[in-house]
Amino acid sequence: MVLDIERLVDSVPEGAEALMQKVAETACLKEGVERVMAYVRIVDDEQIHVLNRETRGVDRPTDVLSYPSVNYKSGTARDNAARIRREYDPETGRSFIGDIVISIDRARAQAREYGHSLSRELGYLTAHAMLHLFGYDHMTDEDKPVMRAMEEKIMNEVGLQREDHMISDEQLVEMATEAMEKAYAPYSNYRVGACLLSEDGRTFTGCNIENASYGATICAERAAVCKAVSEGARRFTAIAVVGSGSYAWPCGVCRQVLNEFSDHMRVIAGHAGHGYEAMALSDLLPKGFGPESL
Repeated sequence: MVLDIERLVDSVPEGAEALMQKVAETACLKEGVERVMAYVRIVDDEQIHVLNRETRGVDRPTDVLSYPSVNYKSGTARDNAARIRREYDPETGRSFIGDIVISIDRARAQAREYGHSLSRELGYLTAHAMLHLFGYDHMTDEDKPVMRAMEEKIMNEVGLQREDHMISDEQLVEMATEAMEKAYAPYSNYRVGACLLSEDGRTFTGCNIENASYGATICAERAAVCKAVSEGARRFTAIAVVGSGSYAWPCGVCRQVLNEFSDHMRVIAGHAGHGYEAMALSDLLPKGFGPESL
């Protein structure tokens, strides 16, 4: 799945486009659709107001608009593979399934209203719009729960759970414990798992990966950070770290790496089967050197 994103505004948060791409890819995976693309424009309220008036006869701004290019006979995209293939573009090697327009102003207002990040709201609007391009709708009592269920599946898959399902310390520790079981630790036999929570609600796990050249070993915390940053996340609120033999407080190098992305995150250290403790990263790394020091 490829989103061709055009910004017509300057206030899109860092990492949001990578998150929107991830959401679109997940939507395709859940729907069972391959090698498609969509065009996305991020606009302001005034621009989407004009589009609403000209294309829908609605004289007000809305948060998102979807314009499917596939004429579905019945069902959704999963039931119309042949019709999707008709939209094949030899230049891109993909089938074009439609256009999406998102208002950054509406997204920002709704993020404030619902108490979550702008990135999360843009992720939700992307999922919602993609489902419209797949032929889903929410205008009838019969269709609405089907579309909502698919939205939930997509959002949960990318770690953007609804805010009324906020992740607890216990859940972070549980996910870190699961990651610990995947650790590669043939030399120390000390397995560690980590689960990192980003400001937009996504979670990223990692485990320690040892190496015969000991200096090349990667700690679980840094494995989780690398995964998160590669997915566009930049700010974090908490990390749970669970060790197989003791409470796994981050080493000095990991404290420095974590401090690069947030000096106020909570660090939850667990000992598998023996509970956990928590404290602020700023207490673990007092007077730490970070981006603000430069």
